Amino acid sequence: MACCGLSGHFAPPLWTGRTSTGQGCGKENRPAGIMECKTSQMMNTTYELEFYNFVDNVKNFKFMSGDKIVHRHHGSELTRDYFERTAFSSPVLVEQPEGLGLVVPPNITASDIERCIGPTRELDVLDVASQTEIRMTLMEWTEYFQSQDRKRVLNALSLEYTGTELEKLITAPTAVREMDWLRLYWPKDLPDDPCYQKPKFGKYCLMSTKGSFTDFHVDIAGTSVWHYVYSGEKFFYLIPPTSENINKLTSWLQSDDCFLSDLVPECYVVHLTAGNSLFMPTGWIHAVYTPQDSIIFQDNFLQRFSIGLQIRLHVGKINDYRRCYYYPAEIVTWYAARGLLKEFTEHWSNSTVPPKYLLEGVKEMIPYLKDWIATKEDLKVHLNLASASQTPECVIDKFCEYLRQWISPV
Repeated sequence: MACCGLSGHFAPPLWTGRTSTGQGCGKENRPAGIMECKTSQMMNTTYELEFYNFVDNVKNFKFMSGDKIVHRHHGSELTRDYFERTAFSSPVLVEQPEGLGLVVPPNITASDIERCIGPTRELDVLDVASQTEIRMTLMEWTEYFQSQDRKRVLNALSLEYTGTELEKLITAPTAVREMDWLRLYWPKDLPDDPCYQKPKFGKYCLMSTKGSFTDFHVDIAGTSVWHYVYSGEKFFYLIPPTSENINKLTSWLQSDDCFLSDLVPECYVVHLTAGNSLFMPTGWIHAVYTPQDSIIFQDNFLQRFSIGLQIRLHVGKINDYRRCYYYPAEIVTWYAARGLLKEFTEHWSNSTVPPKYLLEGVKEMIPYLKDWIATKEDLKVHLNLASASQTPECVIDKFCEYLRQWISPV
């Protein structure tokens, strides 16, 4: 059987801006590594002007205060009950790590990160002036990041560290670990075969140099994200994920001839400094500017509070046409569906009803579950192998039976 493509390091979670060269993402179109491309076409004047246009737009636009939409809490307040009450509908800012259940080593440097992951590890780095990517080793990146004589502004957004020594040193907040579908629902008894290994996706170390930015985007496959500013600072420019705003983002990605904030009713700014954590729900459109060198630890994850929007963003491929990155949202959603079915069964046994957000999310999920197993043979084989006693069709039928009792017919 052909490998189902579910193993290995998955690509970075961010759409990193507009590509002016028209180049594809294949290896044959990648620019040379940083140590090799001193005469690269990416250094021309047009790209430099594009870079400064973004910064000018940020400086000149009158953003609304993020305090109007970002909820501030102490880490100890981010309990499961809190997210159940709020359905994780707005960004949450925690100023200090205490109470989060977060574990991060003190005084970590780019050299420490290189030692933990390995100097030969390759990563895609964003050339900020051109908003195109170059491939370099972690050793090359560390040399650049720690240099005082930089010729270009580069931004490393793709360093996934699952399965490395760095992963052993960092524990995400309890809230993230209790929401993340990949952590919660990926089966532990799958065959010992690369096709069925748990995807290495979601745990990122971002290293950004002063003056770098990412233009407006949503995170890949509808994932939510936790950002922890280990050092430095960031400005986040946030646009709520209304249907109108998502549609404007989609159109803007096709033309990108203006500043997206000019097209939407409201755009907010949030300033993050070292020690801050920002929890961002599904679909929030955002750009990021880095005024000082920074190291960020970040987790991307699917969760239960925004099922419909997660799937619509994944299926709509809002950020996929700009870059060749992949997150296994369909298989992860299917395993989550099996876990949620157990939860529904418990509610039925106890004569209780699941929360409204979950009923609506599962109802919206069912047509996609049906389509994926009908059109993706590898996915169906994977699911049947994981649980021969509970076929995908049985899961869908049982969901429909419960939903007919609790809400309108499916």
